Amino acid sequence: MPHNNNLIGAPTLRIWLLCALLLCGGLALSGCASGSGSNAAAGNGVGSAFSDSGYADGSIPSLDEDDEYLEATGAHQIIADPIEPWNRFWFSFNEGAYDYVLRPLNTGYMFITPQPVRTGIGNFFHNLKAPARIINCLLQGKGMEAGVEFSCFVFNSTAGLGGIFNPAKNLKKRVEPTGNEDGGQTLGVWGMGEGMYVVWPLLGPSNVRDTLGYGVSYLTNPVNYMVDSFDISLGIWALDTFNSLDGILDAYDEMRGMSVEPYTSVRDAYTQFRRAQIAK
Repeated sequence: MPHNNNLIGAPTLRIWLLCALLLCGGLALSGCASGSGSNAAAGNGVGSAFSDSGYADGSIPSLDEDDEYLEATGAHQIIADPIEPWNRFWFSFNEGAYDYVLRPLNTGYMFITPQPVRTGIGNFFHNLKAPARIINCLLQGKGMEAGVEFSCFVFNSTAGLGGIFNPAKNLKKRVEPTGNEDGGQTLGVWGMGEGMYVVWPLLGPSNVRDTLGYGVSYLTNPVNYMVDSFDISLGIWALDTFNSLDGILDAYDEMRGMSVEPYTSVRDAYTQFRRAQIAK
């Protein structure tokens, strides 16, 4: 019987997607209910602006700057966390996975992979996902940012040898690229409330809106249309994530180190960060 690579791992993926959709569907009312409150963050039709154009090179946005912005705009709100026991269980699980599995693997990866190689891989994937950022910019009504993203994408894809190098960063731009527009931000700009806070296994902190935003991001990711095999798509995603793991772990350490109670610290910092991305 012919071996169908497309089906490998597909049942597991469907199970996870079904669980996520069932949970999100059951809790969507909480998202809608908080929609009017979250308009302070979504902001009177104001699109989100993300000033961290350096995601490709591993830089991390300042949470202090986000906090100052939210204070100025009054976008702080109470965080809905009705399933805190569930969240705390997966938070503890993730803590162990990050500290005892992913961090040692990342240390080994950094040891055997020179920094220029890691930078090139990061640049490549950042450039590859430019179409998704362009689409989300357009969906958020940010035409100028979409144009800049498109120009950088074309320039890096040609002069940057397929995006391995990032010569576009030296170009003078009318606006800085948003850096990391995603489906969750688009839903927020459209007025969808964030809903309740959720912690997912390995994926970490999220909320109802951002969980649904994963679907939007999936549909706008060109990689999913360039390969036919689920295994290859999963491998590409794993390489992209693993290559950027150092920055992810640094940001996570920053969030959980902000108080003596790591769960609350990560929850508050994540929510503040996402609200700021939409409010700006």
